[in-house]
Amino acid sequence: MTCAAVKVSTLAFATCLSAGVLGFSSAPEPQSQPQAPGYNGDAHSIAQQCYAIQSPENGNYLQKFNNGSPVDNGLSYRFANISKDSATRFFVKPTGLGRFMLTDRDGRYFATHLPGQIGAGRYAGKFAEWTIEKQGSERFSFHGTGLNMKLRHNYNDGGLYFFDLLNPFNFNSEDSFKLVAQTNCKPYPEVTTNVTGDVNNLKGNVNQPIRGYVDPHTHITSYEFMGGKMMAGKPFHRWGVEEALKDSKDIHGPNGSLDLIGNLYTFEDPNMRYDTRGWPDFPWWPNHKQMSHSGYYYKWIERAYLSGLRLMVTDLVENEVLCNVQKTINPASWINPNSCNTMDSIRLQAKRLHEMQDYIDAQSGGPGEGFFRLVTSPEQARQVIADGKMAVLMGVEASETFNCGLKDSCSKDSIEAQLNELYDMGIRTIYPTHKFDNQLAGSAVEDGFINLGQWLSGGRFFETKECDDHTKGRYFKSGFPLIGDVPVIRDILNGVGLNPVYDESIQHCNEHGITELGVYLVNRMIDKKMLVELDHMSNDTATAVMDIVEARNYSGVITSHSWMRDGKNGEVHSNTERLIRSGGFSAPYNSDAHNVVGSISRYLDVVEDTPYLNGVGFGTDMSGLGGQAGPRYDTDINPLEYPFTTEFGLTFEQQKSGNRVFDLNTDGIAHYGMVADHVQDIREQAPQRIYESVMNSAEAYIQMWERAEASPDTPHYDPLAD
Repeated sequence: MTCAAVKVSTLAFATCLSAGVLGFSSAPEPQSQPQAPGYNGDAHSIAQQCYAIQSPENGNYLQKFNNGSPVDNGLSYRFANISKDSATRFFVKPTGLGRFMLTDRDGRYFATHLPGQIGAGRYAGKFAEWTIEKQGSERFSFHGTGLNMKLRHNYNDGGLYFFDLLNPFNFNSEDSFKLVAQTNCKPYPEVTTNVTGDVNNLKGNVNQPIRGYVDPHTHITSYEFMGGKMMAGKPFHRWGVEEALKDSKDIHGPNGSLDLIGNLYTFEDPNMRYDTRGWPDFPWWPNHKQMSHSGYYYKWIERAYLSGLRLMVTDLVENEVLCNVQKTINPASWINPNSCNTMDSIRLQAKRLHEMQDYIDAQSGGPGEGFFRLVTSPEQARQVIADGKMAVLMGVEASETFNCGLKDSCSKDSIEAQLNELYDMGIRTIYPTHKFDNQLAGSAVEDGFINLGQWLSGGRFFETKECDDHTKGRYFKSGFPLIGDVPVIRDILNGVGLNPVYDESIQHCNEHGITELGVYLVNRMIDKKMLVELDHMSNDTATAVMDIVEARNYSGVITSHSWMRDGKNGEVHSNTERLIRSGGFSAPYNSDAHNVVGSISRYLDVVEDTPYLNGVGFGTDMSGLGGQAGPRYDTDINPLEYPFTTEFGLTFEQQKSGNRVFDLNTDGIAHYGMVADHVQDIREQAPQRIYESVMNSAEAYIQMWERAEASPDTPHYDPLAD
């Protein structure tokens, strides 16, 4: 900012005039620096590059200097008559499409501060963010986010400013600059994939079968569920990894003392304590056991993609009961929490996925350049994968979708309107039920914490019956879940009728199946060629859904993480067999490279007896209140060796995040990037039949989706009418 840019004293103004700041003196023009070749490409492509900033008017370069101010330790920037080699070098870090932060080799930000000044800022944030736009050949303008004003240069004195009250017509100034390529910048802090090789090896032919795997069950946006204050860590952040993966004490309290749901759900101990620090040390999280820290930082996902992850199905998730509990018991959730309403949460999470795609594009050089591509059709998915990128499909997993919880007001009209809304948002796969019964259908029953949630959600505990001779159920304990057998409390609960009684000698199944509203939803999903997820359904619900599917000759059905009921002796249930034989897709919950063999094989045995592709994958369910695979039991004598090279010719070192190095042999699948190591471990440890099944799974999923889209229109079928 020039000294005339704001109100100044008479003496200061006279000094400005005598110095020629306003351009009215007859001071000689400074000698110009030679103009260097400037960058002349698209503004998006300056991402992750190193530049000096040069004045197109006189060739001077931007340089850091001490202006004597108490702000930013007196450090700022101005144009000076110096060589390119002496110019300040800036690393360009995108914060979004067209927006950037610039940092010098000392880690200082090219920043602004009130009332309208330039400084060498110390922190990321809106005052260090610029919208940079091309303004002609080799010229770029800088618009500061924090001040919402355009940067100008007074080329008489080298000063930078935004407004000049005494020079309203901006004489002797310019508002666009040259970016001159430099080397030896200090890169912005970032997680590394630790992968080398030719990424073009991942490209393919859109008319040929896809080689690679699908993860049909992930929760990238779960950091926004339960009010946005339960799951620490984010897959991306405008200000970078230091903010995305920061210390979780802000929401989990000192030593995790406020992480009550995470500690109880994961360790069954609300008094569990842990080191909450994140970037750059990660002394405790992420790890394969914890459930309250996101494992989906985008660079971790990128590592998995580089290993052959072709399709990622990410379910937008909400649990209104746990959300309201979290907002009650955790003080961090008392301030500005997200809405607990499922539909509101779905809308927010879908928005976040589009923002994430844009953010990754920005890091990669512009729209469409990133590896992370949202798709809404199998044709789009095939094209994205053939281009060497990763297709991402949105789904929904919640108990109160369409506002159809047991306490909600729900109708065919409201379901129709909201189903169309979800479809228009790009969602193609839906769980009609999740953890609790709703007005659509009964869910798979669980005792304890989940039965308590069922009561909070619907005003009644699970109503059960003995499972049939072909279905494995759950054992239930009488009494109010978790506290029903505590003396005195038991008597009080008995007095108010809140100690449910169960036959503790039998295996229980839900006595509730599909409703008329559920029949309507499933038929309408088939009409719209959407994919129906059968996991978490009660056995009676799953039976009815398969009746509809078979009557309408439809293939768009999925079990993605082992939440369909097993047969009485642990065998594949007849409903799961029906799903597979209808052309649906199956994948078990993931486990280590030894144990996953049996999980995949039991589904693959059925698939191999059908005309469909032998492709069975695994679902991780990471950051969806599900633990991850730990190290194999025999890694001390038979470890995964690093570095390893995948079948695509890319070489993987141990993954490094800040100061922490992750190793599958000791950490298991601590974060999503370790899925890459896990797939290589399957390649080395499992029978070839299993590895081939995994590497066929993306193609198998997309073929299932294509069959669903190609299915003819058929009349609705109502199994309740028979």
